[in-house]
Formats: sequence, structure tokens, C-alpha cells
Amino acid sequence: SIITSAIGEFSTSGVQEIVCLRAGGTIDLFRIVITNVSSENNDDDDEEDEEEEVQTTLKLLKRVETRSTLRSLTAIRISGSKKDVILVGADGGCLSLLAFDTATPPNNKNSDASVTYKIIHCPSFGKSGCRRDTPGQYLASDPRGGRAVMIASTEKRKLVYVLNRDSGGNITIASPLEAHRPRTVVFDLVGVDNGFDNPIFASLEVQYPEYEDAVLAERKKKTDEEDHDKMEEEEKHDVELGQHGDGYTKQLAYYELDLGLNHVS
Repeated sequence: SIITSAIGEFSTSGVQEIVCLRAGGTIDLFRIVITNVSSENNDDDDEEDEEEEVQTTLKLLKRVETRSTLRSLTAIRISGSKKDVILVGADGGCLSLLAFDTATPPNNKNSDASVTYKIIHCPSFGKSGCRRDTPGQYLASDPRGGRAVMIASTEKRKLVYVLNRDSGGNITIASPLEAHRPRTVVFDLVGVDNGFDNPIFASLEVQYPEYEDAVLAERKKKTDEEDHDKMEEEEKHDVELGQHGDGYTKQLAYYELDLGLNHVS
């Protein structure tokens, strides 16, 4: 089964390709091939009319065996680059930046070019394993120029990496910036197109109270119920979702990366 996918130009510039993460720990690179198929129809006057039909297929170019549990994927194109690279979150406690390239065999120039891959960066940030507080479950990139990427865990922890290019044209990745929010469960994470202003990431999350606050709220609720009659107790059960002690409301939180101050707020 396919966990997630991304579309872009990964191995060759100007050609649409799809990268898929599979549950078995493999990364598949497919190329979208569009061909025109002509069909001949004979009419009563023995005239042949050719009708062209467009046929779209997927061609497997490369399969990468990672021997890991893949969790998230996003495609990103650094400003000034002609091809896209992919960022992968897995159970290794690292953020992997991979690039695909097309290589023609030197001995046989007439054969089809083979696709190779290489790991550009692989910074580590946590323990191995699919833990709730280890980033890797959610991954989002800045849609405008690939300036930054945010990787988040299921609970609390979020890290922001700033991407850039050096004088030699190589992709560089800076030290992570923390954007943690305690007592928070994350449901999804995306990058917001903010033009050329500071990169912004949007997170759909829920904040839950501390254990001591929840116990005090439950005790207070029981005390209030004892002071009222049975009819009022039944009306208390019809409480709107989101009130303290009765449910939690999902929040849309925005995280802004200030490129000048190198700070996330």
C-alpha cells in the first residue's frame, strides 16, 4: 500500500514524475508517460480516418529499499534549481534529503539512461522508532522557493530547518529551530504560500490540560452535581464540545519563521 506521494521533476528537468512511499519501506519513482495512439476506422467509402487517442501510463524508473518504516514525504525545490528533491521522515530519528539523477552508461550510449539517487543530508534530531514525541510523523515545506521545512511529531515537538545554497550550488541545511508547544496533539501540518514574506506553516492541533488541572476539574464537577437535583444533572450532560473537562476543540495554529531573526513564533 502507498502511504503518501508527491509530484515534481526529480530525475530530469521538464518531465513530470511521481514519488511514492510504500508501507514496506520502499521509495518508488514513476514517470508520467503520455503517448498518442492512432486508431483507423473504415467507413462506407473505404476512406480511412485516423483518430488519435491519448494514453497515459506510469513507468517505474527507480525503486529504493530503505529497510525502515517510512512516515512522511514532501517535495521541495530550492531557489535557483531546475529539479526537485525530496525530504523523507522515517523511524530513524533523522530527516533525509534525497536527490535523483539520470546517468547514461559510458560503454553503451544508445541504451536507456539509468536513474540513480544519493542522500544529500541526513541530520539526526531524536531517538529511533515511531515515538509520539519524536518528529517525523508530519512534514511540510515552504511552497515559495523551498526556503524552509517543518517536521513535527504527534505530540508537542516541532522543528524547522532552513535550506539554502552555497557558492558552489550545493544545498545546505542549517541547525534546527525549535517550535515546541507543550500539551499539544497534532493532526496535520501544511506549508502556507505567503509569497516572498516569512515562511508560515499551519498546524491543526488540540491542546489538552495538565493531569492536575483535569483532576481538579473533575472533582469540582462532581461537587456541583451533588448540589443540584436530578433534572439539572441531566441537563448538564448536554455540554458543547470544547468546554473544559467535557471535550477539546481543534485549533488552527500558525508558525512563522522570521528569516532575519532566525526565530520561530
